[in-house]
Amino acid sequence: MGTYAANLAGVFRGRTGIAPVYADAGRFYQATYLTKKMGELLTDVMDVLAGGTGSHVLQLRTPFGGGKTHSLVALLHLVRDRAASVAACPELKDIVDPGDVQIAVLSGEELDPLSPMNATGVETHTLWGELAAQLGRYELVEQHDMTGSAPGGDVLRQVIGDGPTLILLDEVLIYVEKAMALQRAESTAGRQAMLFVQALTEAISAQPRAAMVYSLQASVGEAVGAEGLLSDLDKLVARVDAKREPVSGDEVLRVVQRRLFADFGDEEIHREVARTYSDVLRRQLLATAETGDARREAEAAADSLEKRVLAAYPLHPDLLDLMYHRWGSLPSYQRTRGALQFLAAVVHALWQSGAKSPLIGPGDIDFTDEASRGAFFSQVGERERYTSVLSSDVTSEGAGCTTVDRTLGADSPTIAQLRVGTRVATAIMLYSFGAREGEDRGVLESDLVRSVLVPGLTRNIVISALHDLREEELYLHYTGRRYRFEPTPNLTKLVRDEASKLSSNEVLTEVRAELDKQLQGNKGVALWPETPGGIPDERSLFTVAYLHPDWSEDRDAPERFIEQAGKGSPRRYRNGLALVLPDKAQFDLARHAIRLRLAAKSLLDQHKKYNFSAEQIEELQDKAANARRDGSAAIGAAYSTVTIPTRSRSGDSPYVLEPSDLRTMLAAGRALHERVVEALSQRVFSSVTPAKLVALAGLGPDRKAVLCADLVDWFYSYYEFTKLWDKKVIASAIANAVKTSELGYTVGLVREGEEIAPRDARQIRFGERLTADEIDLSDDAAILWHDYARECLQVTIEPAPKAPESDDPATPQPMPPAPTPSPQGGSSSSGAPSAPASASDSVLEANIEAVLDRSGLFNLRRALSWLSDQPGQVRIEINIHAEGQYDRVSFRNGLVEPLEEATEDLDVNTQ
Repeated sequence: MGTYAANLAGVFRGRTGIAPVYADAGRFYQATYLTKKMGELLTDVMDVLAGGTGSHVLQLRTPFGGGKTHSLVALLHLVRDRAASVAACPELKDIVDPGDVQIAVLSGEELDPLSPMNATGVETHTLWGELAAQLGRYELVEQHDMTGSAPGGDVLRQVIGDGPTLILLDEVLIYVEKAMALQRAESTAGRQAMLFVQALTEAISAQPRAAMVYSLQASVGEAVGAEGLLSDLDKLVARVDAKREPVSGDEVLRVVQRRLFADFGDEEIHREVARTYSDVLRRQLLATAETGDARREAEAAADSLEKRVLAAYPLHPDLLDLMYHRWGSLPSYQRTRGALQFLAAVVHALWQSGAKSPLIGPGDIDFTDEASRGAFFSQVGERERYTSVLSSDVTSEGAGCTTVDRTLGADSPTIAQLRVGTRVATAIMLYSFGAREGEDRGVLESDLVRSVLVPGLTRNIVISALHDLREEELYLHYTGRRYRFEPTPNLTKLVRDEASKLSSNEVLTEVRAELDKQLQGNKGVALWPETPGGIPDERSLFTVAYLHPDWSEDRDAPERFIEQAGKGSPRRYRNGLALVLPDKAQFDLARHAIRLRLAAKSLLDQHKKYNFSAEQIEELQDKAANARRDGSAAIGAAYSTVTIPTRSRSGDSPYVLEPSDLRTMLAAGRALHERVVEALSQRVFSSVTPAKLVALAGLGPDRKAVLCADLVDWFYSYYEFTKLWDKKVIASAIANAVKTSELGYTVGLVREGEEIAPRDARQIRFGERLTADEIDLSDDAAILWHDYARECLQVTIEPAPKAPESDDPATPQPMPPAPTPSPQGGSSSSGAPSAPASASDSVLEANIEAVLDRSGLFNLRRALSWLSDQPGQVRIEINIHAEGQYDRVSFRNGLVEPLEEATEDLDVNTQ
């Protein structure tokens, strides 16, 4: 790193060990970017040495490492070896040549008020003694040098002489401050040194071909408390134009480029990289721009970045900006020199590791490299406080950012290669030191995103990384909308510590409570059955069993839940069961989120103990809310498959388990059970047609009646039967079949062996309207083959004499006489015909046209229901136009199928 720290005295004396880039005039100027201010400085000094007008005394005042010493070395080489300097830097050829110039160099870092100097062959003790010895006129100040008393202006003018003379003073403040501790009679060596410098400036100003250039720190803070001395030295130059800053603004960029890179490569590649980065930024900004002004600003920002990348290549302009504008406010930062030292270490590390990044930006710094890490702390300071922070959150294998790298890169090799978590964390670390004037430390999200974007990376991924880093990093703070690292742990560590106190059972209990909440209100749900007995059997309701998160097919085959019920007995209602299988990865996410929520809530309850600030309380509340949301989402996706037993077609076994992947179901806005129901919608139904019911019941000459209870058992026991959500579906199908005269229905039965018969034919319902609620599905109700129902209704049995009493209870009692069937609604409750209405009070014929929307459907049902109960001929023509987003299966079952059962004259067109 000493390569970038110029030593003026060492160059002047030709001392061994000085880097060739400083010692040799040609190599020095080849590696020097001649800034505008440095060029003006060289021109003005050479003009004065040639006898021209201008300021004879010039002050260089920049921050540490801001190019002061470098500028003094530039003056030294131009005067000493003009030919080599001009050959290496043709821009110097137009500067006037003052001819032979005598030179003296006084360096505060080299000279020691306590130790004599012998570099010239003459032992000297003071600044004026060393000056005179270098100029070959020591005898003029020998007495002053021995006594430590500063000479006056007349003596100094003689020392300087009449010829061109250049005096360079570097780090004068350091020497003066050390000399203040030495007593000289009633004065101090420091005070005498100040008098000498003041007298020297006056003597130089009086000599027509003499010039003096001296350097000062830029601020009181950099003067390490020597405020008075700095002020006094500053006043040696009163004119504003006599104070020079060799490197300013964006010129630091040019200096760094020239010193670090001998060759910048193909300019076409520079332009391609600039365009690529500009396009990346443009796409991200336009994606979030909502107004015309915002889109114009996006275009302008992208165009500006392209120009800045071209100027800064191969460095990202944001890296240089943060170093100059943010680190520049730090007392420890050495502007140009610091930038060179830090970036030299960074470039070397990246070169050694074979990094492929098109630019070197804030996210590309390799903090695992010791030299880069050391150079970083040398410039920003606070090594002791932040070394553990950098190790914990950025460089260690267990750092939170590496966890984010793995998470984001799991499904994308490109994202994995970019190491987005480490990239973002590294940039935040750089932004954690210093600040622009009027701003707080840290970086805004928008600025951070722009600084880390590279080809292949999007804003959304960076935002995701930031969200995850806030949960994973121990020392990352988000305050005032700014991200920064602090040497104190953030709430994440406290939350983690609190979370580690929670047992697995506590967390699992909360997971179950959340899942129970999501499933609340759904019938037929069995949650986490530990054994087959945990799933109800012989319940005429389709059951969906959500297996335990720790269930494993290797330990507990799903077939056991299908085939067995409690206490090892076989399950009867096998056709009424589905198993929902857990996704262990999602349940792990749910457990993690709920553990964090419980921990955050616990810390909030203990806020007085920890003395949390209002800001920390708000952050904990946000963490709890985010964890609740993440936990709910993870639980909603915690089951990946629903499997259902269906009839095997191979004959090897009575059934096979048919799985459906829940992950393919659209989950947006829908609860877990809704997706399970949809996945089952092709296998479990909420309706069955009368024809299907009759066919499955097997009614006919050989089976004239079937108990309704048996029918329910068959539907839920045998795989050949349609799977139904509940027994109401059977009741509805029976009611529809009765209405269409496809079967009869009766309540009240007598039995003789295998035979069942209606006890009272008057209870038989056939060809009439019934509702599902009127259907009794017990073992005292039955469905009847339609011919048998007609036969029972048509038989008229004459009253018979009372039969002798019998002790045989199995003999069925004869049916009472059945009334002759009449048209629906054509008889009164007593069976006698109703009195006809008078013609004047009757409607003999009606033709009705009406147009209805959804709000009129209820009243339409009322009207049609009344009409269906009336005698007479009815013909209805309907034209239905419906628009919406209807589930296709539900649309057919609910609308089309009932119409198909009502008429064969049906035409349906859908889109």
